[in-house]
Amino acid sequence: MMDIKERPPVRRRTKGEKTRKHILQAAIKVLATNGIKGTTHRAVASEADIQLSLTTYYFKDIQELIHEAFLLSCVEKEDGTLSAWNRAFKIVESYSQEELKQPEIRREITEELSNLTSEYLYYKIINCPIDLAVEQLLFTTSQVTPQLRCVANDHKKTLMEPFITLCSYFNQKNPEVDADILATMFCQLEYRNLCIHPAEVKLQEIKSVVHRLIGNLVGLNCPA
Repeated sequence: MMDIKERPPVRRRTKGEKTRKHILQAAIKVLATNGIKGTTHRAVASEADIQLSLTTYYFKDIQELIHEAFLLSCVEKEDGTLSAWNRAFKIVESYSQEELKQPEIRREITEELSNLTSEYLYYKIINCPIDLAVEQLLFTTSQVTPQLRCVANDHKKTLMEPFITLCSYFNQKNPEVDADILATMFCQLEYRNLCIHPAEVKLQEIKSVVHRLIGNLVGLNCPA
């Protein structure tokens, strides 16, 4: 079983470390709503409901605060995907290599992975819009903000690794190509639904797209 390794246990944080993380989490929310230009010490202090002097004490440079807020957001998203990916790998690895070649088995896998993936994407869209908005902001601004380019590239690389692992079960020659397509389409599904009221986000519509993508990945030309 190819589990994605969990991060090592985090030691108990001091009061200062808790305050620092509280400020960063507030900055993440401000980034999602105000963008980079609107993320100031005053806006973060207001969101965190703390004195302005505390934000400037822990982060004298606003660029440092923004940079570390993006880093924290990336780590939290990466950690949040571990369980879903390990469930996906367990589905595929419950079949032998010979079974994976059988069309009926590939149809079963398509259904199971489509259900798992669609529900996970839907959950993120409904419950984690701030995280998705900040990730989108990171990717779009990294092209014109060199300081964030490394953060964005490292985050993308980490996100791509499990996609490549999944795709390698069905395409060992160039799984990176399939992984890039799959990851790009999943991101688009998430981002384009951010502007829709949660009540109007349709799980079945997400599943239709996901079903087609995964069907193509496993080698089935199945209808959506």
